Order: sequence, then C-alpha cells, then structure tokens
Amino acid sequence: MIKNIFIVYEKGLEPLKPHLEDFINQMMDCFPQHKANYPIKTLGNWQNENAKQRLPDGSVCLKPWESVEWYIGRAKVKAIQQNRWQTKKQISIDQLWEDLSSDPYCKKIPQWSILITKHDLYADGLNFCLGVSKENAFSIVSTARFLDQNNHLDIEGFKTVVMHEFGHLIGLTHEGRTNTSQQLGSHCINDGCIMQQRMDGDFHDITQARLTNKRLYNLPPICSDCIKSGENFFARQQAMYDYMRTHAADEHISR
Repeated sequence: MIKNIFIVYEKGLEPLKPHLEDFINQMMDCFPQHKANYPIKTLGNWQNENAKQRLPDGSVCLKPWESVEWYIGRAKVKAIQQNRWQTKKQISIDQLWEDLSSDPYCKKIPQWSILITKHDLYADGLNFCLGVSKENAFSIVSTARFLDQNNHLDIEGFKTVVMHEFGHLIGLTHEGRTNTSQQLGSHCINDGCIMQQRMDGDFHDITQARLTNKRLYNLPPICSDCIKSGENFFARQQAMYDYMRTHAADEHISR
C-alpha cells in the first residue's frame, strides 16, 4: 500500500457510498498495475472519537481537523463573513482548500482525500464552483448543482465531475502537458475525454461522450494521453515510495 484513498461526505449523503467507490474504481481501472497500491476506504461522515470538547463555560465546540462537520462549518463561517451564505446558501471552497491543505493527518497517514458536500460551493471571483482538486492531495465536489426540482440527483452528471476532479488529483492534465488548454486550470483537449472542460461549467456534453464511448466502444473515461500522464504520475509516486522505504531502512541500520 502506497496511499489510501479516503472518501468522506456530509451527513445525509450516505446513499452515495457505493456510487462514489464505483466512480473512483473506474478511474483506477485505467491503471491496473497500480490500483492495488491505492485502496479505497470510505470513512463517510467521519468524526474522531475526540472530535468535540467542552469549554469552561459549559458549551461544546468542535476540535480542529477532527470531523467533516468542522471543515464544513469553517467553510460556512467564511461564507457568512462574505455574505454568500445569507444570499445564496453557498459555502467557501477556498476555506475548504486552505483547511485540507493544512490537515495534520495527511502528514501522519499517506492519503488522498475526496470530500463530498451537499452545499453549493463558490470561490473568490466565481459565482459557483462544482469542485476543485489539489494534485497529489485532495478533491472537493458538491452535489448541489446536480439536483433537480424534486431533489433527485443526476448521478451520471455528478459521476463525471467526481471522476474529472479525481483525474486532476492524479495529475492527468498537469502543467506543461502540450495537448491541453487553460480554462479554469489545465484541461485535456481530446474529444470524449472526461478531462475536458467547459467554461460555463456544463458537463452535459462530456457526460454524454463518456456514456457513448463506454456503451458503443467500451472505452475508458479518459484518453490515451491522459492515461500516459497518469502512468507517469504513478511511476513518480512509486519511485518516491521506494526511496522513502530505502531511506528509512538505511536510517534504521545506522542506528
């Protein structure tokens, strides 16, 4: 095992568990020789047993980093400060990014994290945001824009975005790749690839292309260029893992 893939989500999103695991499995199926080194573990609405603490005045608060609820709460506070919660019921993806980037557990446990929220997201300068990813670290995705008026989830559209963001996490459209375009980050330009991007945030065409390619041609959700980028990414991860193991063994012997 090189790294765990941890899936966490807000309370109320428990029915998504098998779907989310399937989404990530389908992406990892594109890299069969590496898949076993990255087990998927669904932590759900994760909360450490010591997530809450009682203050001297008798009130109870959440400890930093110890629950999904703490992350979402911080993003809501930021949104309140920027008047986005009051006007649009959105929470700040910038705050989620900042907190996940500083998560002390990432230093203790080798991991990639996928955080799913039911709240609509926004970023500074953007009206809304479907999701975002930090390479080799985490992805954040919201279900909000995939719910119809009856609160039913467009599972295929949501699936496309989760897989797309996970593709960013594993460096499929890394900076410096030639066949990409810069639209809210680096994205693939190959037709039918799930790593394409639309400036209006509408993933409908990409979703339909993914479904068509799967049904008619049994093609993977990503193109050969993205697979090549992914192979290079996983090779670097393996090299780093091997180096760290060798370094740790040499250090142990020297003692």
